[in-house]
Amino acid sequence: MTDLNLDRRRFLQILLVSGSAAALAACGGSGGGALQIDQPSPASPTPDTPTSPEALAMELPLSPGPLMGIGPLQDSGVDGIRVPADFSIRRVAVSGLTADTPVPLPSLGIINYPWHIFPDGGAVFDLDDGGWIYASNSEIVPGGGVGVLRFDSEGRITDSYQILRGTRRNCAGGPTPWQTWLSCEEVPDGKVFECDPLGTPDTAQELPALGIFNHEAVAVDMTTRTLYLTEDEGDGRLYRFRSSGLVTSINGRQGLDMQNGVLEVLEIEGFESGGYQEDLRQARTVKRVNWVPVVSPERAQGQVRAEFQRTNGRGAPGTVFRGGEGIWIQEFKQDERLTISGAPNPLRAVVYFACKGDNRVYALDVDNDLIEVVFDNEQLIAPDMAFDDVDNLTVSPMNDIIVAEDGEAMRLMVMNPNGPSKILLQIPGGGSELTGPAFTKNGKYLYFSNQRGSALGPGIPGLGTTYELEIPDKYLTMI
Repeated sequence: MTDLNLDRRRFLQILLVSGSAAALAACGGSGGGALQIDQPSPASPTPDTPTSPEALAMELPLSPGPLMGIGPLQDSGVDGIRVPADFSIRRVAVSGLTADTPVPLPSLGIINYPWHIFPDGGAVFDLDDGGWIYASNSEIVPGGGVGVLRFDSEGRITDSYQILRGTRRNCAGGPTPWQTWLSCEEVPDGKVFECDPLGTPDTAQELPALGIFNHEAVAVDMTTRTLYLTEDEGDGRLYRFRSSGLVTSINGRQGLDMQNGVLEVLEIEGFESGGYQEDLRQARTVKRVNWVPVVSPERAQGQVRAEFQRTNGRGAPGTVFRGGEGIWIQEFKQDERLTISGAPNPLRAVVYFACKGDNRVYALDVDNDLIEVVFDNEQLIAPDMAFDDVDNLTVSPMNDIIVAEDGEAMRLMVMNPNGPSKILLQIPGGGSELTGPAFTKNGKYLYFSNQRGSALGPGIPGLGTTYELEIPDKYLTMI
């Protein structure tokens, strides 16, 4: 990045950490928008433009969103959950029971679908009537699958039903720009399934071309017709699938062909063939990456890697990412794309992904093939409260990067790339996972689950509870 951009970014981070929201609003910002469908073009993630002779930037020019201006947490009055002042919590579903319904539904009677056990990754989908749907995975074996909650334009729950069943340990996944949900099986021979939020389990489609491995999450870049996928293994890889073109999807809209394409793994220069960046300080510096074909993509990748090591005496292609978890893509509008020193293209889209094995969050510049660690446990405002087992990840329409936590502390973090981050909320009791964070299109509501929590009280084991966090209007403006 240029010196001007670096100074501007540091200035923004200082203001954010001090909580000066008014100053932030005056500063303007470099953030982008939520997922959007650009005019698709043939897959060409690696630019043909020669690399600039300038020295490569030390950091990508990334900035946080307005939620970095939140204050201390306090009791919300719901299940002991702690949130900032003026935020409110609503319980929307309890596993094994029907969804909570704030108004009578005489035309529907009792909602038939009992909310699933161990709710995990999720996403929100807009409806033509002004309402929306929250899709949520079920991380159980056997069983799994996906259930949804349907909301009207006033935020009232009007229905709940299942859109995928008969799968195993559906962990996370990702939404597509053409409004379908990709649900991932977190088992050694796991696959990805495409689901229609308005459909039924019979309309879901298996996608073996996206790889056979311990799938965690998926992010889609329409501009390059590429999907990015994480693998939840100690020696896992980061994958991308370059689609062969466009097709009519299961919901009748135009989407990517996910049955035909090329599956590849990422290699950081200097850490190829099973290499790992042990030095955290080095990992925080921007590195160049390459993509190489997956060995035997039709087979379970854990087995392939083990056989490759025995046969060749070295690691299989790909840099190691320890316990890949949530992944999300942030795309910047044309007039918000900053230049990067030493790179040929302005910053159009960044893929963020989390790794629980080392509590790191990476940022991948998809057009320039650059990567860096943008969060680790030294980057909290209260460094004595280490963030344990980063998990699901999402980005709000206002460019707030939200990371969920497993373990004892059970928090949602507002990530400040390469700077001190803050805690958005905390669920007491521990012994569970905080899962499925996903925003509505306007950024007003954030859905999430306490995967093994109970509505009976903090710390009491259960089968899962799903909540809605309402965001105050003052945090719904881009900075």
